[in-house]
Amino acid sequence: MPVHQQNYKTSQKHWEKEERILEPTKKILFWNKYFGTEDYEVELGKSSFLEAGCRVTNCLLTADRTMLNDSDAVIFHANDFNEREMPDPRHRRSNQRFIFYNYETILTASDMPVFSQTKHFFNWTMTYRRDSDIYDVRPYGSLRRRTDARLPPFNMPIRLTPDTLPPDPASLMTSSFNRSKNHPILAKKTKLVAWFVSRCHSDSLREDYFELVGQHVPIDIYGGCGPLKCTPLRSEKCDKLLDSYKFYVAAENAICADYVSEKFYRALASDIVPIVYGGADYSAYAPPLSYIDAADFVSPKALADYLKLLHENDGLYLKYFDWKKDYKVVSRPADGWCELCEKLNDPNQLPKVYTDLTDWWFHKDIPCLSGYDFLETLRPVS
Repeated sequence: MPVHQQNYKTSQKHWEKEERILEPTKKILFWNKYFGTEDYEVELGKSSFLEAGCRVTNCLLTADRTMLNDSDAVIFHANDFNEREMPDPRHRRSNQRFIFYNYETILTASDMPVFSQTKHFFNWTMTYRRDSDIYDVRPYGSLRRRTDARLPPFNMPIRLTPDTLPPDPASLMTSSFNRSKNHPILAKKTKLVAWFVSRCHSDSLREDYFELVGQHVPIDIYGGCGPLKCTPLRSEKCDKLLDSYKFYVAAENAICADYVSEKFYRALASDIVPIVYGGADYSAYAPPLSYIDAADFVSPKALADYLKLLHENDGLYLKYFDWKKDYKVVSRPADGWCELCEKLNDPNQLPKVYTDLTDWWFHKDIPCLSGYDFLETLRPVS
């Protein structure tokens, strides 16, 4: 490349960088609290966007309500919403985005003023649902493909160069079992199934389902719903306790679209296989053979039989850890906050308002499934 072109590109990059720095700060106001915290478990100020490596970082988080008229976005947490403290709509800026923020399942709108008092109020949604305006799962987790992943997605089988031989069939057929016998993952696993749970009665009836599973395989229950204790439940000490188990119950308290909570990612981050029970399409969240879905089995007994099969065949069980060579768990992903900052800086964002947020959250085509209705679909235990 000629020197003058190099200099032009260098100066152009410098100019673009300076332009980004000179962009006015986009202020994001947390109007109410998030389960008692003012910062929504994200550091106030600008540092969160810088530390996350966002492509656009000129955003600022604040909980100071006096900045309402100067804010580009105002976030309202659904569970802490108080209709008596709504901003005065007469002084609302025309280009200001009011954002519905929620990470809990909500089965009915009757007890939630955030639905009844907000007609023509919200512009954007920021939730765990993938059809949100800003999709964010920071409280829960996510998977990210490793930069050194062995294979590009959907590119199988691996092509070999003319001077590279395929693997020896004898080594594949005779050594797999012997290798698995002394595998480090199996060294401490003397128990079968663990479950950490403190909400003993759920809309999903997970407690009823896994009681049936427990009639066929032992399930050690920790927390307020079982005889075993490990405190605090989400501590590193309790995570290490999982090393002695092969399976972990990651059962949600409601069977709702896209609801995949931290239970799932906690298991994936450990050397244990999660058993999922929920209303999400888990294949959109994790690769094959990284979890066991209760919905794939005709009965709790059929699930228990499969757990026994894996327990008795180490090589088959260890297949559930191959995905870790290509993916890693991100415990506190910031992608959603980066996306929010980018949208606030995008001049092409069209005006938008939700006439009635109830129509979106409780969409008739994706209703939450009652635990009773799910259990009714199962084959009776023979």
